[in-house]
Amino acid sequence: MLKRLLTLLLLLGATAQAYHEFEINLNNKDLDLHLSLDMGQFNHSIEPENLMIETRVLVGSPENARLPYEKSKNYLGEIGFVAQSSSAMAPGLTMGMGLKLAYGYQEFDEIFALPIGATVDYLLFENFPLHLGGQFYYAPEVLAFSSSSSYLEYQVNVDLELMERGLVTAGYRGIETPTDKMSNAYYNRSFFFGFKFKF
Repeated sequence: MLKRLLTLLLLLGATAQAYHEFEINLNNKDLDLHLSLDMGQFNHSIEPENLMIETRVLVGSPENARLPYEKSKNYLGEIGFVAQSSSAMAPGLTMGMGLKLAYGYQEFDEIFALPIGATVDYLLFENFPLHLGGQFYYAPEVLAFSSSSSYLEYQVNVDLELMERGLVTAGYRGIETPTDKMSNAYYNRSFFFGFKFKF
């Protein structure tokens, strides 16, 4: 009984402690880079447990997009923050809410939005470091600017920790970006594979 209790406390302590994180996702056509900085490592008085400042650069292929200029690469940059915390009711579950600025550029067209959203990460097994995660961000018309009419981003991923603070990840992402010129446009819909490094 005591051994189980100590294991549970160790697990809860591990999930409550965040790290900076660098992530690279790719497939045959796209390159997606993420950097998250845990502000709690700089200021221990920050509440909730983790406040992450995040940035992202996606260089997408026209083959995984539906945009007005079909043969041109597209570029998406994001910067924002996520306040996240582990759940006391479900050990291994970490949830977050955040806001970010998203700017996309392709040929002579651009999108600009301020989506709000949520993230989730769940450690599936106590003794096997397999995580199920995802995120959902949405900006209605009132938070979409330039030629954007709205913005929707979603992702589902599975992560396996192969070594301490080193994970492999695989998943699917979608970035829907309807514009004034094209109501069914999207920046990216694709499967990906990648690596995450926590430091």
